[in-house]
Amino acid sequence: MIKPVSIELFAYPWDILDEGEEPFLDHCLKLGVNRVHVAASYHSGKFLLPRNSSARVYFPEPGALYFKPPAAAWNGGLDQPVSDLAATGWLDRLAAGASKRGMELSAWTVFFHNSALGARYPALTVQNAFGDRYPFALCPTQPRVQDHGVALCRSLAALGFFKSVDLETIGYLGYFHGYHHEVTAIPLGPMEKFLLSLCFCPACRAGGEAAGIEMEPLAAEVRRLVSCRMRSDDAAGGHLDSAEHLVTLLVMQPPLQRLIRFRMDTVTALVKRLSRESATMRLAGCTSSFVGSPSNIWMEGICPAGLKQMVDCFHLLAYAPEAADVNADLVFFLSMVQDPDLLNLTLNLGLPITTNFAQAAAKVEFARRQGVRRFSFFNYGLLGDGRLRWIQDLARLVREASE
Repeated sequence: MIKPVSIELFAYPWDILDEGEEPFLDHCLKLGVNRVHVAASYHSGKFLLPRNSSARVYFPEPGALYFKPPAAAWNGGLDQPVSDLAATGWLDRLAAGASKRGMELSAWTVFFHNSALGARYPALTVQNAFGDRYPFALCPTQPRVQDHGVALCRSLAALGFFKSVDLETIGYLGYFHGYHHEVTAIPLGPMEKFLLSLCFCPACRAGGEAAGIEMEPLAAEVRRLVSCRMRSDDAAGGHLDSAEHLVTLLVMQPPLQRLIRFRMDTVTALVKRLSRESATMRLAGCTSSFVGSPSNIWMEGICPAGLKQMVDCFHLLAYAPEAADVNADLVFFLSMVQDPDLLNLTLNLGLPITTNFAQAAAKVEFARRQGVRRFSFFNYGLLGDGRLRWIQDLARLVREASE
């Protein structure tokens, strides 16, 4: 039996509150949306909101929860800030309104990308080969970080009205972050960024050693490679594409191969644990914007083939401007999971990623021809009225073509 087409939309609590839960849901229905992914836990940001009547430029509370976690379910969770918005009752009203309209809700949940928690718990953050900490990235190898992820899932399940939880940043984050006043004066390519993202915190060192990896010699080799590139900063001019160098390095460095496998095994085991703790919800995996193309998700310890039995879908973040690039990523990812029902094509309809409607339609139509039935759009509050209407047009196109 062919699954029905699903049109889905990501939204922030502050935009839902500004419009009102009932008008927001009615607007979603008009656009053809049948599922809303609402931010339950989020990182920091600065957002320009073209339609919000309360604020044009909005700074959310860094790393906050947008719901009040039940005390019993939060056992093992870190001391994560709870937003003042949680006390407004927005989520209960939204859930009631969605149920009345036959719409589904998913908990869009940012797990380990959290600068507020990183500042509060620096020993739990990623530590690079030089010993530097990344406060925006909690390390998934750390047992307390894993327990925190479990508490998040358990608490969302206890609320009782989410169909699924989106596992955003459930792995090891990449080096590039877009940090406040982030400055880099030498070219960094894929190889350099990957090596700088590798974690050598005490938990990773102990876990790697237990997996048969000599971690200090590997850390020394990473330091040598990165330092060599830094000393040759003029060799590539202003741009460095070291993707082929990275492939060569991986082929020639068995310890690095084993570290990658250790990271993937760690994340896979964690997701298996999350699946047990959230039996009333399905899990949704996310490819990551931290490492560019979705095919690079292994850099964050995500193994699609290992996770596909535990997730409802993977959000394929189609954030490349050109349809050809998105389509190539989709085909490659589909070859790994071998089931189009496991893919949710997630399009950012904003600038500069999507310049016109035809660009978005080409991506959606190609995915539909590959058998994809789920399409998500980012983001309700960031788009103007015209681009929001694109969702209605895209929904009509894909549903009519699928009849």
